Amino acid sequence: MPPHPWKLESPPDTQVQVDGEVLTLRAPLVAAHRDSTGGWTFNGPGAGPRPTRTTLLRAVVAAWPHVAGLTGLHPGGTAVWSWRNHGWTGHTECRCGECAHLAPVDLDRTTWPSELDPESLLSVEKSTLTGQSELTDIVATPGGTAFLGPGDHHRTSDQMTLVATANVLRRWPHTMHALRSLQQQHGMRWNTEDLNWHEYALV
Repeated sequence: MPPHPWKLESPPDTQVQVDGEVLTLRAPLVAAHRDSTGGWTFNGPGAGPRPTRTTLLRAVVAAWPHVAGLTGLHPGGTAVWSWRNHGWTGHTECRCGECAHLAPVDLDRTTWPSELDPESLLSVEKSTLTGQSELTDIVATPGGTAFLGPGDHHRTSDQMTLVATANVLRRWPHTMHALRSLQQQHGMRWNTEDLNWHEYALV
């Protein structure tokens, strides 16, 4: 695959801090903060601070592609993931009592799309789940829906694992729109240039 276009302000090899709960896949990545010097910290739901681990910014973008959308997050800024709007939003201190959606929260029933069954099982390539390879494709066939990394669509059973839809979306928040609009015998491929999903027909 060609090298990905880099869109973030900081270089790919910038050291960053990531919530330990996020790194171990026990929590979704739903908050990003940059300190006054430009350093990055990525967190899960709830109030911090929590123990973090150091990794590289490029590794975070590879494992959580929605991070690539933080092009407007400058030093001193904070962004939280909006499950309702399916995107990043700037965080501001709430003074009206009606801004709870701006807090970093886990996926919940109030924002869950009615057409998706949160308990239904999806087939996920293990290497993408752990972050060893990037999630590139979502394909729907009569045999089910699969989340795949680079390469063709053929995988052996030992390369795949079944994961509940709710947990797949917590792992990759940017996949919700794609999964909702995915049709049988079609696939969706993540476009790293435009940061969106492109549909294609399976042959």
